[in-house]
Amino acid sequence: MIYIVLISLSTGCLYHFTLRHTLALAADMGFDGVELVMGPEVWLRGAKYVRKLARETGLRVLSVHPTLLRSSPKGGGAGRIADATEAALVLECPTIVAHGPGTLRWEAPEAQDWLRQVDVSRERLNGNGARLALENPGWYCARDRQTVLAHLPVLQAFAHQHDLDVTLDTCHLGTSDMGLLEGYRLVRGRLANVHFSDLRPRKLRFDCHPVRTLLSHHQMPGDGILPLQAMLADMQGDGYAGPVSMEISPLALQVWSPRQLRANLQRAIECVRSVQTETEMT
Repeated sequence: MIYIVLISLSTGCLYHFTLRHTLALAADMGFDGVELVMGPEVWLRGAKYVRKLARETGLRVLSVHPTLLRSSPKGGGAGRIADATEAALVLECPTIVAHGPGTLRWEAPEAQDWLRQVDVSRERLNGNGARLALENPGWYCARDRQTVLAHLPVLQAFAHQHDLDVTLDTCHLGTSDMGLLEGYRLVRGRLANVHFSDLRPRKLRFDCHPVRTLLSHHQMPGDGILPLQAMLADMQGDGYAGPVSMEISPLALQVWSPRQLRANLQRAIECVRSVQTETEMT
């Protein structure tokens, strides 16, 4: 049996576009759906507006991601999970991406707030078919290695203990001390979503989190060092049929050029589809 993954586009890749433009482009390029990143347009127009757009374009909202901004109408920190959860319920979306607390100790107030919100969100989702999926964090500095869910085995154990799913971010995993294939095999039993992009290590003159995200992390598949094709082949063999969500830097996509943007989106799609084609032929 051949399992077909769902190719999704994160609206965060094109955060500067209107949602109407982004969904129309995703549909035209042949994506199966989108990962909705919460933000001002969703808050102003409401999740029902997004649902209407998805129906008009024939796309599915396959996952909801908390806002990229520091706060949401439900607050910052754990409040961003609550914000994404409420939208997912309206959209009848199966997966809500959740980032862990950026604390060094579970006793910290921020971590305790986060734990409470995870419990509240799980209760809200009970019986609705939607689930939280913890995303593995990227390592941008020495402190990132010490946060409570920094290491994938710890995150996997937490997800198992609390019956949560996992969103595997390929680029983030590439910044850690675990190989991509090893990491995938560790979490595949709980894998609900994949954030798909490459990692291109570079020496940057101005080295900070935003600059590294745009210029070194979240690069075009095939333009970095990660064995993405090998991981996709493993996923195909394991029968993964969930979303592979393109989460690529707008600079890597060359969003200032409509022609280059479309060409890069097509190349990203073909990176996934080529593995499936090879599997079908063997």
